[in-house]
Amino acid sequence: MTKRLPGLVAALAVSGLLACRPSLSAMSGGELAAAEAAIRQLDAKWAAAANTASVDAWMAFYTDDAVVLAPDVQISRDREQVRQTVAELLALPHLSIAWHPIKVEVAAAGDLAYLIGAYELSYDGARARVSDRGKLLEIWKRQADGSWKCIVDTWNSNGPAPAAQSARAGGVERGLSAAPEASPAAADPAAAPRPSPSALTAEYGEMPKQYEEAVRQYFEKYLKDPDSVQYQEITAPEKGYATTVKGAIFAREARLRGWTVKATINARNSHGVYVGLKTYTFLFRGEKIVHTVSPLPEDEMK
Repeated sequence: MTKRLPGLVAALAVSGLLACRPSLSAMSGGELAAAEAAIRQLDAKWAAAANTASVDAWMAFYTDDAVVLAPDVQISRDREQVRQTVAELLALPHLSIAWHPIKVEVAAAGDLAYLIGAYELSYDGARARVSDRGKLLEIWKRQADGSWKCIVDTWNSNGPAPAAQSARAGGVERGLSAAPEASPAAADPAAAPRPSPSALTAEYGEMPKQYEEAVRQYFEKYLKDPDSVQYQEITAPEKGYATTVKGAIFAREARLRGWTVKATINARNSHGVYVGLKTYTFLFRGEKIVHTVSPLPEDEMK
């Protein structure tokens, strides 16, 4: 999912709406300035309330029909969905969150406004502290009693998209398993329905046939001295999966299923010294390598 585009499109659309919509009773410059100041003050109170971890305190800044477009989750359209999204965010372990406005613009009629800002947050992940920075867009609507409430709230990370994150060796990669997941029925094989060959193909992909050649081409491409490779073993394909984490804020694990192949090799590093036997694990979908787990390179990889 491209996380940056929706916020940008929304900002441009709202800007055009506020600039071009007809106004029967435009507010004076002083009234517009007062409205802007009120929204900035409300936004500051909202940011302070966020650190109390109170879902009710956060929800008080939304209208009953507010829409929330949080990263890594589906759009929240009704009050209960919005509340669940907010609750999941505030439940992150030892959450620290802050944001500030960059620009606030109020419509000439004084009934709508938008706020563009920047946020920072951090929380305790499964293995380390997770930090994120990004941008936000809030659309505010003047209520019948003259107060302001948020009707649309969206934010997204400045960091790389989830797919790019999951591919980084030092980031969110969780490793690769050479065994298929166990199902509850596995304890009683007689009671478990046997999946059809077509279902298995859809889940794991076609079993690779040219896997040895693909592995050799991988080392040919990525090793600094591919001519020095000494192969000890390339195993036959087995069903398996790679586990990655998607999302900077609402992080969740995802499994990519396929066929695992292990290659144990020895090769020279950039100093011309053999580094010893190491095992690389590859996940195939058909004839294509879709995921790789490499040992520490010790200068033998490009």
